[in-house]
Amino acid sequence: MAVAVIAAGLGLLAGLQRSIWSRLDTTAQQRVSDVSTLVRDHRLRDLIPSNGSDADVVVVVDSSGHVVSSSDYDIHPGQAGGFPRPLPARIRAGHTATLMDLPVGDGGDFRVAARPARLKGVPVTIIAAVSLEQSEHTLDSLVAGLAIGVPALTALVAWTIWLTAGRTLRPVETLRRQATEISATGLHRRLDLPPSQDEVHALATTLNDMLGRLDQASAAQRRFVADAAHELRSPLAAIMAQLEVMAAYPDPERDPKTAADLLEDALRLHDLVEGLLALARSEDPAARRPSDRVVDLDEVVLAEVRHQRGLSTAAIDARGVSAGRVRGDAEALRRVVRNLLDNARRHAAHHVRVRLDQHGDTVELTVSDDGTGIPEPDRLRVFERFTRLDEARSRDAGGSGLGLAIVGKVVTAHGGVAYADQDPPPTDGGLGGARLVVRLPSA
Repeated sequence: MAVAVIAAGLGLLAGLQRSIWSRLDTTAQQRVSDVSTLVRDHRLRDLIPSNGSDADVVVVVDSSGHVVSSSDYDIHPGQAGGFPRPLPARIRAGHTATLMDLPVGDGGDFRVAARPARLKGVPVTIIAAVSLEQSEHTLDSLVAGLAIGVPALTALVAWTIWLTAGRTLRPVETLRRQATEISATGLHRRLDLPPSQDEVHALATTLNDMLGRLDQASAAQRRFVADAAHELRSPLAAIMAQLEVMAAYPDPERDPKTAADLLEDALRLHDLVEGLLALARSEDPAARRPSDRVVDLDEVVLAEVRHQRGLSTAAIDARGVSAGRVRGDAEALRRVVRNLLDNARRHAAHHVRVRLDQHGDTVELTVSDDGTGIPEPDRLRVFERFTRLDEARSRDAGGSGLGLAIVGKVVTAHGGVAYADQDPPPTDGGLGGARLVVRLPSA
């Protein structure tokens, strides 16, 4: 601000000086023109008529520099004119220039203009000088005023800016102080919104939204840990109880069956840990960027169907599987298909149907069963972690509530969508149970 004010002051001085000099130059040139007319009309006398200004001096000098005629009573013909000989080249060229400390008039600095002429056949020079005394006084007064005003104005503006900026940034400091007081265990707290509807208010709103998302993520993480611990405790408790019985009461007839039960619980625990690991990987931002490899999804589906047929008593119909190619991670997509088939065969009564079609730029995988279906309020919830409907909560159902959650995460990472619906009844060509649909961008 100080630099701007100083630059403005210097610009004002320069502009004012240029304006004053322009006016004085016009006056000097006009005086030269008037006397030139007198010379041309042979009306020039020893005393040149004054224009009413005592500060202006007009003389006509001969080639030797002696005065022929003058507007100053104190300068008589034949005397030296008081102007330098020869005149500066700029003045001789018809321009106006400043000459310092001239001993003419009251002395001082003058703006001088000159023009050659001929008086009775003799070459003469008409010289007009306009005093700069009043102009210099005006400029000196302005300089003095700026010397006092610029520092005062700079101080006033600096104080105003400091006060305004401080008042403007005070809400920011309040937000900063409140933000430092919010810890990982206090994410439910929110920042106070400033009353003004400005950028600071928008910043506080954005920060509160961020805290809300962090709070939701933290709560989801705590629920995940609690649910995982709860799910892991059941098979561990069963394994420990059966091992304690075997250790305390050995029985050759019972132990082989108990070992088979232990193996089943261990497999369930293994599947649960594998599901947790897969879900954690699917939520890793680095792992969520799938590869760009082309995958023949129909081959993946048919391979998993063959594997599932050996595990289920339900008939799996894969006649609706046609060609479909997508881009992504083959192993992750294999897990998607496996989880969908696992879910379908656990809930199916007798039949499971798999379809794979390509519609334009989308490959659609549909897995249907003839079970009881999914109630409409639960069709979004089934893709959340550890979500199991009432019929799937028994140990025999074998579900951990992670399969469809993994499906949702993997499909989303591949740029697709997954949703649950109701399959049409058998009278309309469907199976009447749940229908899970996965849509992926085609390769």
